Formats: sequence, structure tokens, C-alpha cells
Amino acid sequence: AIAAEFSKPVDEIFSSFDDGAIAAASIAQVHFAVTKDGREVAVKILRPDIEEAFGRDLDLFFWIAETMEATRPQWRRLRPVASVRTLAETVAIEMDLRFEAAAACELAENFAADDSFRVPQVDWVLTARRVLTTERIIGISFDNRDAIISAGHDPSEVLAKTATAFF
Repeated sequence: AIAAEFSKPVDEIFSSFDDGAIAAASIAQVHFAVTKDGREVAVKILRPDIEEAFGRDLDLFFWIAETMEATRPQWRRLRPVASVRTLAETVAIEMDLRFEAAAACELAENFAADDSFRVPQVDWVLTARRVLTTERIIGISFDNRDAIISAGHDPSEVLAKTATAFF
């Protein structure tokens, strides 16, 4: 996927690339790597053929929604076709990691004055539709309360800052 997005082999882009994913979700997985200039990065990559798989699912959802509207007039008020259309638009955005990169940059701008909050910097040169590369930030997992306390942080403050960032 990386070679296809950037039209060059992975070893020309990264001096090292961990094949094992450190995080995985339904549409993408994340790998650690080191750029040719020595920066540690996290690389999020869409799963192979995920667009086609979602396309098939959406085709099925549209067929079901259209069938519902045609055969069950009482369900038309729920607007199933419009709901599936909204889902399709959302999926299209999720399938282009440049939108996620832009959102990360906007979040970083929103919190620029807060020294206690940091968003990994996007490497736009190594970001494309199917690949998102950010600086690697090493931290403590949010669910590791003991480690948060051991590092001198107040879990209540961490929770409050997380809620502020989320909302």
C-alpha cells in the first residue's frame, strides 16, 4: 500500500519499518517506522481492498433501504435511503486519510496554547489517501491508571483534559 501510494519501495521511504502492527481497527492498522532522516513515526495504512469491501456492504445497504421504502410505506418516514447515503458519505471521508490528517492539524491548532496537550505532527510528505504518517509520541496508555499516577499525573486532571479535547 505504501509503495503504491508513493510510487517507490518502502525501503526508499523508511530506514526501518515494523511489519507487525501496533494497533489495528476495522479499516486500518498502524505501524512504527523510522524515516530516512531518522525521525520516529507512526504510519497508519488502510487495509488492502477495504474500499471494495465497504462498497459491497454499501450496495447491500442501499438495496435493503430501497426495498424497505418500496415495500413498507410506514418505514419511509425513517428515510432509510437517506440514512445509507449519509453513511456512504461518512465512509468515503474515512477512507481518505488526508481528511484525518487535516483534522489532526486543526486539533493541534486548537490546542496550540495548551502546553499539556500535544497532537502528533502530520508528515504531509509521507501522507496520502491510503497512508497517514505522523511523528511518534511515546506516552502512557490512558487506561493504565497506576502508570499515570507513577509518572506524577493526577488521573482526574487527565480525565478532565481528555474530556475537554474530546468535546
